[in-house]
Amino acid sequence: MKNLNYWLLKQAHIIWIASIVNIGLGVVIPDFDFVEKSISYVALEDPIYAYTHRIADIIIGLSMCGFAFAMQSLSLNRFSTAMLATSLFGISMISAGIWTLETPLHLLYNLSIFMIIAPMAFALEFKNVIKPSVFESLSVAVTVLHVFMFWLIYAGFIPQEINGLIQRLWAIPTMGWFGIAAYKLACCQFSANRVAGGI
Repeated sequence: MKNLNYWLLKQAHIIWIASIVNIGLGVVIPDFDFVEKSISYVALEDPIYAYTHRIADIIIGLSMCGFAFAMQSLSLNRFSTAMLATSLFGISMISAGIWTLETPLHLLYNLSIFMIIAPMAFALEFKNVIKPSVFESLSVAVTVLHVFMFWLIYAGFIPQEINGLIQRLWAIPTMGWFGIAAYKLACCQFSANRVAGGI
């Protein structure tokens, strides 16, 4: 089980790696306005771009769900809130790869809003495992960023002309946080296993 958890943590780096593909895909599509159009619009382009984007979404979502499973296994809590939030975010990403933004099933009726909870819940659950307070502060900052961004969106304060650019910039800390969290937790687990093994 320890080995499974370790590899589930390591595979979580797929989240930010596949996200780089999704963030940058709009840049290489001919006549695609990546500054105005959001990432999801790529799914409406030519098949080679559309299916690359949709497969990346599904891979990201599956990777999030795998990371969530590791969270539950390693959490001291009987039920992990971080696991729940990350799983729901992952499911929303999988749905974004299956359905385009022309249907409410894309992101499963905005289920992706659970991204707000994931960083702070993770930081709270693993604060006794991941000791440096810098990571905790980073997680809180990412949560605050999510709240602020959703407020800007629902208030209509983001101009349509730069909506795509803003979303892509927002995706960097959103997906990058998963890589940092997985790295921190994997390092702690590896260190704990070495101590337990008397290495």
